[in-house]
Amino acid sequence: MQNHRIKRLKVILIKPSKYDDDGYVIRFWKGVLPSNTLNVLHGLTDDLRRRRVFGDLGMEIVTFDETAEKIPVKKIIRWSRRKATKLLVGLVGVQTNQFPRALDLAREFRAHGITVLMGGFHTSGTINMLGPEEPDIQQLFRESISVVSGEVEGEWEGILADFLRGELKPLYAFAQDLQNLPDISDAPLPRTSPKTMGHFAKPSFGTADTSRGCPFSCSFCTIINVQGRKMRERSPESIATLLRRNYLEHGVSFYFFTDDNFARKKLWRETFEAIIKLREEGIKISFMMQVDLARKPKDFVALAAKAGCTQVFIGMESVNPENLKAEGKGQNRVEEYQQIIQEWHDAGVVVHTGYIIGLPFDTKEQVGRDVRYLTDVIQPDQASFFMLTPLPGSHDHLEMKKRGEWMDPDFNKRDSFHATIKHPHMTAEEWTQAYEDAWKTFYGKENMIRVLSRWSHNPRAYWNLMSIFFWYKNAALIEQEHPMIAGFFRLKDRRARRPGFAIDPLPVHLWKRAKEVTRLSVSWAKFLKEMEEVWLQTRRKSEREERWLAEIQRIQGEIWQTLRIPEWQRLYNNAKTVLPAKAKALLDPFEELASKILLDHKDLRSFLKKWEELHARIPKLRALLAREGEAVQRWLEEMHRFHKSFHPGSKMQEWHEAYARLKESLPSRFRLYHLKFDALSNRVIYSRHDLQKFWAKTVENLRRMRLWSIHPLRLTSALIQDFFLTTSFAFTYARASLPKSSQPQR
Repeated sequence: MQNHRIKRLKVILIKPSKYDDDGYVIRFWKGVLPSNTLNVLHGLTDDLRRRRVFGDLGMEIVTFDETAEKIPVKKIIRWSRRKATKLLVGLVGVQTNQFPRALDLAREFRAHGITVLMGGFHTSGTINMLGPEEPDIQQLFRESISVVSGEVEGEWEGILADFLRGELKPLYAFAQDLQNLPDISDAPLPRTSPKTMGHFAKPSFGTADTSRGCPFSCSFCTIINVQGRKMRERSPESIATLLRRNYLEHGVSFYFFTDDNFARKKLWRETFEAIIKLREEGIKISFMMQVDLARKPKDFVALAAKAGCTQVFIGMESVNPENLKAEGKGQNRVEEYQQIIQEWHDAGVVVHTGYIIGLPFDTKEQVGRDVRYLTDVIQPDQASFFMLTPLPGSHDHLEMKKRGEWMDPDFNKRDSFHATIKHPHMTAEEWTQAYEDAWKTFYGKENMIRVLSRWSHNPRAYWNLMSIFFWYKNAALIEQEHPMIAGFFRLKDRRARRPGFAIDPLPVHLWKRAKEVTRLSVSWAKFLKEMEEVWLQTRRKSEREERWLAEIQRIQGEIWQTLRIPEWQRLYNNAKTVLPAKAKALLDPFEELASKILLDHKDLRSFLKKWEELHARIPKLRALLAREGEAVQRWLEEMHRFHKSFHPGSKMQEWHEAYARLKESLPSRFRLYHLKFDALSNRVIYSRHDLQKFWAKTVENLRRMRLWSIHPLRLTSALIQDFFLTTSFAFTYARASLPKSSQPQR
């Protein structure tokens, strides 16, 4: 260093966010998925500080993840003006969709004379595949923003030395030779910032890379053209050191290993064994990892589960073999999907699949059928959907560039959830609709119930999935952002808006936000009630309760079959489309009656009496609706035949005796409020259906100002039931989410 007056180097590492479609920076009150790149650069910088590479020069590192933190631009500018301080801003891990926001941030800093570096998959992929002559890279040069392409292990010291000498180069390119990329076996370890992690929903959730690269050649992938097809790994010993340190210093107990393909690591076995030893020491680490669908050693899955793998991400991409062939995914064989998933399920590991919408052989109708096949037949537990997007650094992007095909020039939209190319079989609107419908189908109530029912025997997996459903459905269907970049409760800074968008006056902004927050609150209230329903239908029950449910289901199922109630319900469901309103008003009580649980012989007698009364209305209806047309008469005639076949006969005594035996084993009264009988599936379920129906009717009465139709006692009862249900769900969820060490011992 030539300038002896510099006493402190301050390195500001920023992981930028992106803009939404209205130009606002996407930022949340609490983030979910922390940035591994931010931690890697933090670790490399801290390693230089600890080794005193620059002598007595004081070093300070500050990190910001913009998805969960507001970037204090003015404060950083003030820091840069402190006496004897040299400050560098590094915009790290910049993806293509984050490039416009990163560029705008860089311009703000450059306007005040602050030196800025930018690196990440966008700059690396662009330079590796297309060269530094691309307009976006040239724009960075014109703005005097230094560009980094590739990984900086072994190079970071030199870059910072250039900066301190005032000789920072416009371009640092370290990835042209993909066969000779940095050896990371004993590279400095990533470092977590407690300050940054405090902005995330679960500070115990960390990210780490244990290897880089992937041997496959998928045409849409940028990994192989930035990190290479030759696998490079951190040593198992260094991984164990990282996990132990973060556990003891920061309480990080769950990791998303960001390796593109953990299954192709040469030292996968040794890595698992190192983590198993940690767990035996009492450091109970668990993790999620990404693997491919190609064949693996027989003990890979078993060892992964033993090491604490609770979830695995598998890039299925499609269930259409033609699509897989077109994108170079030869290792994916649709006929093996179910078997592969079952192997993970047998080991107690949840399966998360990545699925691309907009591959060459997709149509709007075919996507819908494929997603239903995914949920009904393949049955992964979680799914992330993406729209096919040509990202700089991928083979698809290179070929489209050569052919001169249209790609949306706005990099902000290259986020895998905007239509940015012309699809051969779908308009942009149809493509977007197919994408949105995929989220709605997979995270619909019916599929969430089906998934959680598979895991009700495994509390860890069950509550992990429940948390994921809260995260994913909130992000995709309420916040309408991809879960990978979303968190909880969207924040909008009025002035943090993309150039070209107007800055609203404060009153206008506050009014818009008030409406958005109101909509969000209503959506969350409905969402919470939906998740209560999912929990009621899938929660784990005691053995005693299971036995009682099985017996009550057997008895009531026999009664319903004898009375032919399932047939009646199907008949009535079909008839409702043609029956006039006055007929439905008389017969609608049937639906509530058909779902009622009979708990004892008194309930049975009461039910049979009401059932007879209901059937007695049918002859009167036939006379009343004699002029309503042939279709109505045909349905009423069919119902009349059911009425004549109603004969409980000698079964009554047998049913009474069965209920007498069940009298002593009734569940708690609170549970009984939510019991229903599904006549069509012939099973007992817990459901908040009656409460939901009551609230819908109450809201309708309020809208029409029919206050006399709202009964205070029934309203009070519903409020109490809903309060206790919500409290019970929240308490159970919170208790299940506590670390085991925090839970009371039994």
